Amino acid sequence: MSSRPLAFPASQSLERALEFGRTMLVRTVDEVRPIPAGLVVRTPSLPSVWSGNQLRATEALGFAGLVDLAQEQLPGLGYLDIAFEHQESGPAVEHAFRNASWKVQRDLLMILSSGPDRVVDTGVVIDAGEDEMMDLMGRWYAEDPGPDPMERAQLVEFTRREARVHGDRMLGVRSTDDQLVSMTKLRSDGRTVQIEDVYTVPEARGRGYARAMVSHAVELAREDGAELIFITADDNDWPKLLYARIGFRPVGHVWHFHHE
Repeated sequence: MSSRPLAFPASQSLERALEFGRTMLVRTVDEVRPIPAGLVVRTPSLPSVWSGNQLRATEALGFAGLVDLAQEQLPGLGYLDIAFEHQESGPAVEHAFRNASWKVQRDLLMILSSGPDRVVDTGVVIDAGEDEMMDLMGRWYAEDPGPDPMERAQLVEFTRREARVHGDRMLGVRSTDDQLVSMTKLRSDGRTVQIEDVYTVPEARGRGYARAMVSHAVELAREDGAELIFITADDNDWPKLLYARIGFRPVGHVWHFHHE
């Protein structure tokens, strides 16, 4: 895999990645309402999908302002879900939401900026089918004890809708008995590429499948002439270390706050 410098400064790369995420979200949900602080998305057809029914704030609002705005803009859901993109105020806002006992997740956006620490064989990676990918997504969601079967079904349907709307290329690895055991997706608008949903079933972990899939996705994105390639990782989990070894570096965060 060749090394190539970033096409843009880090701040511009971050904004392009954030804008890509907003654009893809808008194309997937049922309803979009721009507001001065950002936008509100609703998906009444899939009410249990938090990401499809949220306030996405881009301006520097504090804890009280965000909660008030979410309550005003997201009535009747039984929960409040907020995605927050303002980098400078994010850490302080995160602290406030944690103190108020909200569920908090901090996503790390990472931009491909160098070559990998070592070359790997990506020959194990194949193009996967939609149905088998969705089956694997269902298994992934089932690892979280939170969603019930109806909620998991809605999450899978939202993922299927995303893949179809954006023309995702689905990549995976099969076991010796031809079962899909690892997956990721490649999402592109022709200039910017996101590598998304990297997952391996527990019994097939530790074999290098995630590295092989992400490395192959990078190869495909480069072949298509992508100007910017990014991936998102949970900032409190280990995959970000793997992505760093492949050549991705952090450029910013998106914070997610949820309250039932």
